[in-house]
Amino acid sequence: MGEGWGPLLAAAAATLLLRATGIALAWRLPATHPAIAWAAAVSEAALSAWVVLALISPGSWPLSARLAGAAVALAAFFLAGRRLLPGMAAGLAAIWGVNWLLG
Repeated sequence: MGEGWGPLLAAAAATLLLRATGIALAWRLPATHPAIAWAAAVSEAALSAWVVLALISPGSWPLSARLAGAAVALAAFFLAGRRLLPGMAAGLAAIWGVNWLLG
């Protein structure tokens, strides 16, 4: 597995675990319950921390690829109606694309 995938997979697993916990609790708790709000906030914070780390940490991807990915991800996020998954997928595709173009 290439460099940088471990933290990404750990953040994704933590996010999915917290979201799954939130879904399991949602069947028993009202949507306004503090436990539901906590699970959503922590999962979003974990993902946000990884995104910031990916942008500022020196890694195998050049800065231009990371900045292009961030711009594309932000645009896709808003164009998709503030949906996280399309934004993340578009940003990752942009990073790979710019990295491929730069060789």
